[in-house]
Amino acid sequence: MLASTHNTPMTKRTYNRRTPEQIIADLEAKIAVQKEKLAAKSMANDPVLREIPKLKKQLRKFAKVALSGGRKDMGNAALAFVTKLERMAK
Repeated sequence: MLASTHNTPMTKRTYNRRTPEQIIADLEAKIAVQKEKLAAKSMANDPVLREIPKLKKQLRKFAKVALSGGRKDMGNAALAFVTKLERMAK
C-alpha cells in the first residue's frame, strides 16, 4: 500500500481576471508591433534604403581621409551627416 506524503489540504488556485480595458490595451500593443513589422518590411523593399549602407561606408572613408589630412571641419560634417542619415533611415 502506498502512503501519502502530502498531508496538507489542497488550496484553491487564484485567478486574476483581466478587465476589458486591459484586454484592449494588450491587443492594441500587439497591433502596434504588427504595424512596426509591416513598416520595416516595406522599408526593406525601398531601393533608396538599400543604398544607405554603401553611402555610409564611402562617407566614413571620406571622413577618415579628411580628419587625417587636417580638415576636421569636413570630417566632422561627414560624420554628422552619416549620423543623421542613420536616424532618418530608422
